Amino acid sequence: MPTQRPRTKILVDGGDPEETAQVKAILGFVDGQTTNPSLIAKSPEVQQRIASGRKLDAEEEKAEYRKIVQRISPLVGTAGVSIEVFAELDTSSEEMLAQGREMFGWIPNAYIKYPCTHEGLRAVEASVREGIRVNVTLCFSQRQAAAVYSASKGSREPVYVSPFVGRLDDQGENGMDLVRNIKRMYERSDHHVHVLAASIRSLEHLLYSFALGVELATVPARVLVEWTKKSMPLPAPDYVFRPAGDTALIIGALLNRPHRRVSDCETL
Repeated sequence: MPTQRPRTKILVDGGDPEETAQVKAILGFVDGQTTNPSLIAKSPEVQQRIASGRKLDAEEEKAEYRKIVQRISPLVGTAGVSIEVFAELDTSSEEMLAQGREMFGWIPNAYIKYPCTHEGLRAVEASVREGIRVNVTLCFSQRQAAAVYSASKGSREPVYVSPFVGRLDDQGENGMDLVRNIKRMYERSDHHVHVLAASIRSLEHLLYSFALGVELATVPARVLVEWTKKSMPLPAPDYVFRPAGDTALIIGALLNRPHRRVSDCETL
């Protein structure tokens, strides 16, 4: 356990309760967990059913999701368990909200994850009015983060916005720049929206999240294990973030090679 625990709340990004329990045993704490249907589908319980030749229909998949988050729920602290709605490009806000209402009743510490799309933000507005805690996922721009702030005004509970660091890195950008810029944008706000650094791929991502003072970070178990093996360091005051592949990015810029940007409303 670290001599000084980070101010940033640490969430496990995964769908296996046993993995969460193991991380908690190693760290001495787990503040919360983020889940999604894809992570749940990779859990050992679901994989065993698939291996036996059983294909889960929509209701069975939802039942497995509920069972798994109910096992995770008592393992985590005050950051709760984020449960993601099943959403496609054409899923309406009404359909998302109906799922969110049901999922919110699964466990006492649920946060409902909605995609940062037009329909997802409409579901956020309605959820906030009903007192449903929300985590807005798949955030790729400051404009989206500003929209989350506007859609969730008046929330009685902290609202999470999840900028996807690794996904932006995959596009040839520095995903941590977005996290930093959102934090700066929110400095003069009422602070009802908390930044949850997501799609973390490396220990450097995690340490820079600490250095930026983000409220939360959701982290794969492998990165948390790496952190413990290095005695759970915290960034020094003079910490400098060095993104992976930054040399390649600089060369690309010098060659004036364009980077493809993700759309402002990328969905599942």
